Amino acid sequence: MSRRAIVVLSLLAVLAMAAGVAAGIVFAHRGAKPVAAEQPVTPPAATVPDSTAPATSTSTTTGPSTSSSTPAALTLRARVAQRLEDGLLVRWDASEPVDAVLSWGFGTPAGHQLQLPGGADHGTAKLSLPKTTQSVTYQVVGRTADGRSAGSAPASGRRLVRRVTLRVASLTLDITGGTGGVSTSFLGTTYTFGPGLAGPTAAAQPYAFPAKPLTIGTDSAPLALQFFHKPPSSPLRTGQTSVGVDFPEPGRTITLRRDASAVGVTAHLQLRVTVTIS
Repeated sequence: MSRRAIVVLSLLAVLAMAAGVAAGIVFAHRGAKPVAAEQPVTPPAATVPDSTAPATSTSTTTGPSTSSSTPAALTLRARVAQRLEDGLLVRWDASEPVDAVLSWGFGTPAGHQLQLPGGADHGTAKLSLPKTTQSVTYQVVGRTADGRSAGSAPASGRRLVRRVTLRVASLTLDITGGTGGVSTSFLGTTYTFGPGLAGPTAAAQPYAFPAKPLTIGTDSAPLALQFFHKPPSSPLRTGQTSVGVDFPEPGRTITLRRDASAVGVTAHLQLRVTVTIS
């Protein structure tokens, strides 16, 4: 055999031996007990909560919880609760407690102030008005503890004023000789009859004094009389006196009879007295 043929045969023999060894290894693996494969992991069963346990809830907040609401608007009202002879009694009401001031004046609610009790939502206050019969304008202004403020609508009022009207329903004079006369004066107004009225009697027509406002608390006033008498062949003489005029309750009229005399003349009067309020 040639040398080349020998080399080829040797290579074929080596290759055949290598193939047999590889096949044996494969068969050995097939007959061996297989190695345990990695078992898959089974997740644990979910835990069922105990239905008898008390229920609880939790919440997670990412910041402070706040509740914002706009406070209700503050409102105030004021009105005259009572008119008095010396002033006004003002009633005020607020929608919540306030510190308040009552302001008043003539024409506008300014010029005078009255501090009201603090921390209240209602009350009364007296405006003292003893020297005026004019109407005044008033307003209540209040402020809450948190700084909100409001005022009532301006309103007007006038103190109670009593007025008296005196009517002379009858006036006759008894004159002792000669002639006479009389002047009657009431609350600043005077009416005169004579002198020179011939006796023995003389009479005046009914007349009335104008209505006059009364001073606070007064319940009577004098009717002043000045008499004139001129006896025959004598100079004129004068004398003064007065009679009381009582005032009824407002809305009523009373009749009074009064007699008065001086210097030889006597007056007989029938008076009607009426008091009104405004």
